[in-house]
Formats: sequence, C-alpha cells, structure tokens
Amino acid sequence: MRVVSIGDLVTDYYYKNNKLLGVNGGMTSHNIIANLSKFGISTSVSGVCGNDDAGMISIKSLEDLKVDVSNIKVLNNVKTRCFHVSYFDSDGKLSFTSKKRCPFCNIKKWYEESLIDCNDIINNIKDDDILVFDNLNEKNQNIIDNTNNKKVIDLGQYFEFENLENSKIIEKIKGKFNIINFNERVSNYLIKKLNLQCDLDIFKLLQPEFMTITRGSDGARFIYDDKIFDFTLQKKADVIDSTGAGDAFISSIIKDWIDNDLKFEISKFTKWYDNSNKLTFKVVNKMGARGHLKSLYKIKKIDNCCTCEKFEVVYRKQIKRCNININNLKSRLKNAINSNSVIKINNINFNESENYLFIGTGGSFAGAYFASTIINQLYGCNTYAIYPRDVNYRNNKKINKVILFSYSGTTDDIINSVSNFSDEDKYIITKGETKKIVLKTGIKKDNILSYRSASNKSRERGFLSFEGAVAPAAIFLKYYYDKIDPNFDLELFINESFDYWNNYFENAFNNTDIKKMISKGNIINIFKGDYCNSACYDLESKIIESGILNCIIHEKKNFSHGRFINYENLNNKNSIYFKQKTTSKYEQKLLEYLKLGNNFVIESKYNGLLCEFDLLIASQLLICFIGKILDIDVSKPKYSEDSMKIYFYKGEL
Repeated sequence: MRVVSIGDLVTDYYYKNNKLLGVNGGMTSHNIIANLSKFGISTSVSGVCGNDDAGMISIKSLEDLKVDVSNIKVLNNVKTRCFHVSYFDSDGKLSFTSKKRCPFCNIKKWYEESLIDCNDIINNIKDDDILVFDNLNEKNQNIIDNTNNKKVIDLGQYFEFENLENSKIIEKIKGKFNIINFNERVSNYLIKKLNLQCDLDIFKLLQPEFMTITRGSDGARFIYDDKIFDFTLQKKADVIDSTGAGDAFISSIIKDWIDNDLKFEISKFTKWYDNSNKLTFKVVNKMGARGHLKSLYKIKKIDNCCTCEKFEVVYRKQIKRCNININNLKSRLKNAINSNSVIKINNINFNESENYLFIGTGGSFAGAYFASTIINQLYGCNTYAIYPRDVNYRNNKKINKVILFSYSGTTDDIINSVSNFSDEDKYIITKGETKKIVLKTGIKKDNILSYRSASNKSRERGFLSFEGAVAPAAIFLKYYYDKIDPNFDLELFINESFDYWNNYFENAFNNTDIKKMISKGNIINIFKGDYCNSACYDLESKIIESGILNCIIHEKKNFSHGRFINYENLNNKNSIYFKQKTTSKYEQKLLEYLKLGNNFVIESKYNGLLCEFDLLIASQLLICFIGKILDIDVSKPKYSEDSMKIYFYKGEL
C-alpha cells in the first residue's frame, strides 16, 4: 500500500526582509506525502513539473525524503509553478505574505490549468493506493471519478467553489472521500453557500467517512458517525511560521488511520488529535511547510538571471553522522556507567539456580550477548542470548526472567516477543524515557533500567547503533567489577581502549592490502570465539546494515569442519580476525592458514571479559574507519521504499 499525492509540483521560495533564504518543494498534497514519508510510510507522487531549475528542486525535495518520484513527468518548455513567501520583522514579531509573483523581478511563474495526464496517472495507480488531493480542478476530478481507491482531500481554499452552483459542488464531493479536511474558512463558506446550519450538516451532505476541521488556536473538530468531537488546544506553540501546519495536521491523521488498519475508532480520536498537535508544533517552529523535515535548499544566482528563473544549489559539506556518534561515544559510555541503571541491576536478583533470556536485535544483540556472558560468569546460571522471534520457538517454562535490550525501549519485536511473560519478570535495558516505555510496554517503572539521565539525554541519530551496543555492555561490566573488584577503574579502561584502537586503526589503514579488503561489494570472513563474540556479532550487524560489504561469520574451530572450502573455492580470502591476547595451539595453526589471503588481525591486550569488552569498543571504531576509507557515512545507508514495510512492521512475529 502506498499513499499517492496527485497534482502539479510547486517550488516555494522563502525570503526574510527582502533577502532570499532558500527554496523547497511545496503544494499541500505533496507536503502531506513528505510528512508521511518521514513517518516511514510508502509514498509516491504522480504529477508534473518543468525541466527548469525549479522543477529539479521540486523533485529533489521529495526524493531526499525517500518519496517515490518515478511517476513525475518532466515537461519540456514548461516553467514549474513557483510560490513566494516573504517574512518581515515587525516590532519583534514575524509576519509573512504569500504571492505567485517574485518580489525581485515581479514575474509570475504560475500556469492555471493543471498539466497532469489523467490517463497516465490512472494507469499507474495500484488498487490499494490511497490517493491524496488538495483541490477539485477538472483533471483531479477526472481521476477522483474514475478510480475506486480510498481517497483523502485537504481543502484550504474555497475560490474554486465561488462560480459553481450548489448542486455541482455537492456532485464533486459527495460520497467520494474517506477523509475530508477543511480549515474553518472553507467550512464556514460552505455552510453559508449551501444554506446549511452547521458543520454536521456538511458532513451529512457530503458523506465522507471522517471529516476534520482545523480551527487554528481554537483547536480542531472531528466528525464521525454523525457525531461531533471538539478538541481544544491545550498548549499554544510559539509560531514562527504557520505555513504547512494544516498539511501536517492531516498527515498525522492519515498516519494514525493507516496504523489502525484504515479504521476509525472514537476511543482513539483524542490520541490522534494529540499526535497531530505534536507534529503541528514542530512545523510552526520552523520556516517553511517542510522546514521540520529538511532545511531549505540554499541557492545562488547564475549570471544575471533572477533566482526565480535560474539558480545553482549551494551544497554544504556533509557532516558524517557516524563520526559524530563515535566522537560522543566515550562520554556517553561514562555517563551510562555512572547512571542509576547499574544500581538497579542489583534489583534483578540474579542467582545460580535460575535461568535467564537476554533478548536483543540489531546492534542491541551484542549488548545482550555480553550481558548474558557476565551473568553466567558471576553466577554459573543458565543464560541465553537470543533474537526476539526465537523466543516464540522455545519452551520457556523454566525461564525465570527475561532481560530486554532496546535503545529506544519500545522496539516492537522485543516487546511482542515476551508478551506471554509476567510483567514482574521483564526487565529492559534502554536509553529511552521511562514514562513513555511504561505507557507502551506495561513493564513496571522499577524494571526499566534506563541509562538516560539529566546530563545524558542526547540520543544517537543514524541507522547504526553505537551507544545502543556498547553502553549496556559497559553497564554490566561495571556491575561485574563492583562485585569482584570495586577498585577497578572502568572509566580509565574506556579511555585507554579508545586511545589504543584509534591509533591501531590509524596505522592499520595505511596498509594497502587492508584497504583492498574494504572495497565496496567485497565479502569479508569474520572469525568469532575466545571472548570475541560480542564484537563479531556487532561488526557483522553494522557492516550488513551499512550496505557496503557482505560478511560470513565463522566460529574459529567450526571453520575447520569444511568451511575452508568456501574460503578456497570461491576465492573469498578477505578476513577480519578478532582475538584475545593469548593464542591457543589451534589458533596458531588457523592464523598460519589464513595467511593464504588478506587477514586483518585485531588483537586485544587482554583476555577474558576485558577482551570481550575491549574488542566491542574496537568494533565501533573499525566501522567508522571503514567509512573513512570509502568516504561514506555508514550511518546513512541507502534503502528502498519496500524495505520500510518490514522495518516498520508492527504485529505478530
């Protein structure tokens, strides 16, 4: 299922005090799609633009938000519609005007009749697509009348009704939309125009499933099943720019409707309204209808042409998110081990006679594995580190407690996997907000071990999890040493580990053979065992999620049972070999054999648990160095729309 917006594309220009701030894509239906795409919903645009600079930026603004733009037609000798929003400081308050004429050259780049090809759009519409419109022009009406899809319309203007007979207005809308959103100006106009008494009469006459009316600072009105639900604005935002607020409001409604299997439930309306308000607050605190999604594109003049005619995009040097996360990781780990989460581990009451599951997914699995190793070492009890779905295929009668690892604290896979366990027996290691986790999961507040604190609120951004992998491991290592050697200085150990591996990889990546190993698309063998497993699981996860290499994990001794055939016959001789300080006799032979190819040995200065944690830190720095060699941000991989369907899947495992 996709949500598809339909119509001519628009490029919005933004000015402040007669100075051009930048440009972005615009138009209500496409703004709605932009918001939905940011929610992770599959979206597409069917429309047209010119082959000018404005047209290219209108497409790019959607493509950068991962909206499918393959059904946008670029027309030669057509100037893309442009809209100009000018802000002015007046006594400390920001006012703005919106015009179709450029404030610099007074040229209007706006064609009135839509240029979309109705037949082409109809042919590209899938049966389960949800269609979004923002006006009822002749071509939109053609598509509305000739498709059986679910439809949404957001009408913020009433000018197209002014010259229509009442019967024609009713004919264009009646029974054709699942959701209609009006702002109050339009609903008041229709009440007067159609000789009605109230908003409920509009609903009964036009017969949508659900109708919303935005009322600015007075809140909003929902109408469903012939009943009115009024919501007042509890908290007023400091408005910088109200452009796009209505678009965001209905976007959130559509998102909640989709999440509720396209059903309307009165019991959920308050939550839907609250969600819409939260998104709207973000919008009005930024300049531009999409300012909360992506900053304006900076542009500059070309030759002597006005920027509304020709321009060049000014690109800032991209800051790699991976580098930021790595630079902050050391301080975040120190904050984690000094949080009260370490104290709260004692409340879990581990003992030698019980059995425990440690559950994590993605980057959090490494933390789960390390924690299970710590508890096994301390108590000799049975500990199992597993993925969420594996819980469903076990007999768990003898499991006494489950310890969950989730950076956000609300990962659906993990929460759903333990639904059959008593809330008393569930614990979660997280950096999420305790209140939110309690509300979503039902897990007791005392059982939530969050390493979030007043001085450690910031969270990593990006696709890969660094803090989420290492911070839980650090917390359990602190718990371990508090019991066996309270004088052990874990902060000092973390400092030394970071310094050592930084220097180690700096020198190692001067090696030409290692650089060749890391070439995009190569296959890497990763060898685990001997207190290296956490690092191996973590590195494999990060390399796979970054989309740069393929990996095969081998247990060191299991490799001897025929796995070398793959290594030899497929000429797959690039390896990353984690090891502790001590080298066993078998390992000596294995390392000698691996000299047949390129073998990057990453050896810790420690044995045992300290090696396991030390190499887990090494894994974080290694992936960052790989990104540097390839000059990419491994935290921001490319991925398809279809992948988001499984990424955001919520439900039974």
